[in-house]
Amino acid sequence: MLAAGVIAACCLAVAVVAGTAAHAELTSKPTSADLAAAAAQAMADRWRSWPAGRIFPPDLGYTTSLLTQETARRLGISPSAACAASIDASLGRLARRDGCRAALRATYVDELQGVVYTIGVLAFGSARHAAAFARGLPKGQAGIVSVHADAFGGTASAVFDDAARQVATMRRQGPYVVLTVAGYADGRPAAATGERRDAVFAPAAQLAAEVIGPLATPVQVNCASRDWSC
Repeated sequence: MLAAGVIAACCLAVAVVAGTAAHAELTSKPTSADLAAAAAQAMADRWRSWPAGRIFPPDLGYTTSLLTQETARRLGISPSAACAASIDASLGRLARRDGCRAALRATYVDELQGVVYTIGVLAFGSARHAAAFARGLPKGQAGIVSVHADAFGGTASAVFDDAARQVATMRRQGPYVVLTVAGYADGRPAAATGERRDAVFAPAAQLAAEVIGPLATPVQVNCASRDWSC
């Protein structure tokens, strides 16, 4: 009987300790590492938690080579798709290797409606994977290897296709890579263009920065807000 009593007391003590530890774990404040992980996850999920119109605003500002301030107007947004379906085939293996989660594309036209831009947002699970993808992109090769041109019928982009891509840019920030391509609204193939006028397409990089900036803005975790459960 004495032995049984000792065993029962020990079991009770273990249960009390375990219960106390579980309660402490449930009620303890999150650590700095916990908050950083939550913030990183919230940023990485913006591609699906934000409305498409927030990711791709109706208008994006840019500065021309003449230092005038102009506005590019959105012509259309494509539904989110698999990364490999939105980029050139030679980049598909790279996207799969680094765990690209989805691709979103939108097309804009410049203020004079002479140049169109397709902006592609590639979402990765972390900044590390996005950086690995960006490092693996081909450099210094002839031709354009990037996001597919996205045309929208009845707009200035109606005849913009991959053959009409004149320049491409890449920008990486946080868990996102933004690829842009630009070409003439009349759809003239790059191969049929004489001397390339890069200044005409320079706004492509500015538009990419306008899109990726908000997506990759650091998240502030506020445990007092109803948006967070800390």
